[in-house]
Amino acid sequence: MNTAPVERAALSWTDDGLPFSARYDDIYHPRAGAFAQARHVFIGGNSLPERWQGRDRFVVLETGFGLGNNFLATWQAWRDDPQRCARLVFISIEAHPLSQAELARAHAASPVPELAAALRGAWPPLTANLHTLDFDGGRVRLLLALGDVQAWLP
Repeated sequence: MNTAPVERAALSWTDDGLPFSARYDDIYHPRAGAFAQARHVFIGGNSLPERWQGRDRFVVLETGFGLGNNFLATWQAWRDDPQRCARLVFISIEAHPLSQAELARAHAASPVPELAAALRGAWPPLTANLHTLDFDGGRVRLLLALGDVQAWLP
C-alpha cells in the first residue's frame, strides 16, 4: 500500500479561463476543450469503443487523472455505445488530486453535467489509497489510486 502523504493539486486559471497547473507550468487542456481532446486523443487514439465491443469487461489504465475528463468522456462514450461491454473498469493514478471544490469549478461547464455531478458526489478523501468508486449500478468502476505513480507501479 502507498502510505506517503498526498499533495493536492494547486489549480489555477489563466486569464482566459483555462485550468492551469503552476506546479507543472502547464494547462490541463487546450482552448478547443477538454472533451474534444479526450475524444480525439484518448478515446479515438486508443480505439476504445472498437476494443470494448464484444467483451464482458474492459479495463483502461491511465496515469494522471487530472480533471477527470478522460474518465468522463470514456464513461459517456461507453453509455452511448449500444455494443459496449457489460462492465467498464477505469484505473487511474493521480499524484496531485483536486479537492472536491476544485473539481466542481473545473466541471462547471461540463458537456456531461450528470456524470460530472456523480463523480463529484463520489469523490474520495485525498488520502494515499486505492479508492473504488462505482457508477451506473456498478457497471462502471473507477479505481482511483492517489499518490505517486512510481509507488503504485514500481
